[in-house]
Amino acid sequence: MTLRDRISLTWRYGKVIFLLGGVYNLVCAGFQSGGFSYAFMVDSFIIKAVLTAITLYLMKQFRDRDAIFFYINLGLSRRKLLISVILIDFLSLAVLMAIMHLIYG
Repeated sequence: MTLRDRISLTWRYGKVIFLLGGVYNLVCAGFQSGGFSYAFMVDSFIIKAVLTAITLYLMKQFRDRDAIFFYINLGLSRRKLLISVILIDFLSLAVLMAIMHLIYG
């Protein structure tokens, strides 16, 4: 399996988390552009953790039970996919906040 295939499958697995997380990240960046605050930065990460937990719960409740076997048959574990999706999501928020700090801080 190539890197491109793995990226494509990670996107397919975590599309909902990436889209909701991306919207949240852009909203946080918009608020930070008005005036930079470290307290808001910490609060945004706490709210991001809660939002991600709720999203993961809803994904687990409404996802087809047999859909995970698609990834397992390709040799990808559900835990590794989930960790990579969450890591990418939180790192994108951290990078965006760092950029906002460099521009407006």
